[in-house]
Amino acid sequence: MWLEKHLRHRSGFGVHSPMLYRVVRGAMMPRRIQGADRGLYEELRARGVRRRTAVRLQNLYTLEGYGAWRIDSPAAEGELAIATHRATDQEVVAMARACAKAEGSTLAILHPIGGSKVRRTLCRRLIGEHPSMSASKLSLTLLFKRADLHKQHIVI
Repeated sequence: MWLEKHLRHRSGFGVHSPMLYRVVRGAMMPRRIQGADRGLYEELRARGVRRRTAVRLQNLYTLEGYGAWRIDSPAAEGELAIATHRATDQEVVAMARACAKAEGSTLAILHPIGGSKVRRTLCRRLIGEHPSMSASKLSLTLLFKRADLHKQHIVI
């Protein structure tokens, strides 16, 4: 118990990007939804996404102030796109290419429960091709497209 509490309060340390540090502390760590908006959370839960992952994505949406969100569909500029477990590999690739072109957008690729080697291999390839910052957690991969972020990959 002490170790779990200690590690939880240290999350984010060692992340040298101020933007990603804010995402870790404000979206990935809280166990409850931050803010009044619950629309994305409810839609993700209706599609079978785990509660914890849905909370993280709702918090990311609120924290970053995106204009809109899309599920299993490419995002436009300033939007959050989410590729669920139902998205095919071809759809995920199309979403990643659209994200790489749309300034201020983010793509969240959800990993299947239990971890599909095919999806993880695809994520590694997309991370290598992506022109901006990316981050991975056990349950998801985030591809950010911002002019002020250097190309780097961080494991949260």
